[in-house]
Amino acid sequence: MPRISIIMPLYNSAEFLKESIESILYQTYTDWEFIIINEFGSEDGSREIVEEYMRMDKRFILIQNEQKLGISESMNRGLEIASGTYIARMDADDISLPQ
Repeated sequence: MPRISIIMPLYNSAEFLKESIESILYQTYTDWEFIIINEFGSEDGSREIVEEYMRMDKRFILIQNEQKLGISESMNRGLEIASGTYIARMDADDISLPQ
């Protein structure tokens, strides 16, 4: 069970997504899971970017909404499956410092 569950809802966020994800990968703390919820209708390649990282790192979890839920309900979907002791919330354009 990871200590931290990072939850990120996204919608058409490809422009910033790789930099945001990389900022988590370069954390000095590594006991985390990254739950990313892709909103229905997001068609800019965001899902494919997340799938690339999922192939490289098993700590990534992708939830694909089958209908448009919005940010709050998407976050709730992430919270439902989070297994960490603590929750960290990120937006797709957020950058986390390494420590």
